[in-house]
Amino acid sequence: MGSRLVGYGAYLPDRIMTNTDFERIMDTTDDWIVSRTGIRQRHIARDDETVVDMAVIASQRALDNAHLTIDDIDMLIVATTTPELDFPSVGVQILGRLSATKNQPAFDVRGACTGYIYALHTARAFFTAGIHKRIMIVGAEKMSRFIDWGDRSTAVLFGDGAGALIFERSSSSYSGIIDTVVMADGTGFDMLHGTSDHKIIMNGPETYKRAVMSMPHAARYIMEHAGITANDVDWIIPHQANLRIIESCAQRLEFPLDKILVTVDKHANTSGASGVLALAYGFESGMIEHGQLILYPAFGSGLTWGAALIRV
Repeated sequence: MGSRLVGYGAYLPDRIMTNTDFERIMDTTDDWIVSRTGIRQRHIARDDETVVDMAVIASQRALDNAHLTIDDIDMLIVATTTPELDFPSVGVQILGRLSATKNQPAFDVRGACTGYIYALHTARAFFTAGIHKRIMIVGAEKMSRFIDWGDRSTAVLFGDGAGALIFERSSSSYSGIIDTVVMADGTGFDMLHGTSDHKIIMNGPETYKRAVMSMPHAARYIMEHAGITANDVDWIIPHQANLRIIESCAQRLEFPLDKILVTVDKHANTSGASGVLALAYGFESGMIEHGQLILYPAFGSGLTWGAALIRV
């Protein structure tokens, strides 16, 4: 039993913060940021704009795109590491805000920047088991809550936003979420993590080294498991953290850069929302077309990493 993609939606806050804006508040320059990260701007949520606010808008846009209502969804999975409340889950709050009436299950997964891959992995398992018919996956993050605006090594890296994908059960095993793999290494905790007072601790060089090894490792596993090569893939959409990481991963996988979808220059690192926002951007820009094969590798705090193969 497989699945197929039937809807997508995205939301980015109105406020855009450029690298020039950072020049006014810290010792940095646009050239320094671009040369090290590839980031030129990022969207920053309002102080009164929550992860749930952004997720609800992205979810409704996905439902509209699929010509569905919330009660057509029988499971909701949210990837986020930045909820305002410890409980209930963002997923349950989305159901409430969208006036769901079917008592469908909803929950959050916390895989950091790999969160949307963990969500896809979970959805694939439910489809394979034949338990659920239609699942919505939401990636939503307000990373600006964790930014230390005086730390130029991390402040320039992150942005806010939300995206949503809707998959429904299909008789085809080679459409929708075809394959997934997720992994974790808790011994790498100190490389990248958040603190109880909402600060980001990151060893940049070590994180870079692990990311450029782990994402290609997961991507190769997926291709070998599916019996395909890079030539069979239409687009690779890596986690959008840093352009140098993306380019290094492409080189290791021998993927041409014109098959790599990049949004990090526009969105920065939106953690668990990254890949969902990038896919939505690909559709809306006309770069991605239905029927194409997408390879999705990601790496994040934990350490976590993984990949998914999706035919859209």
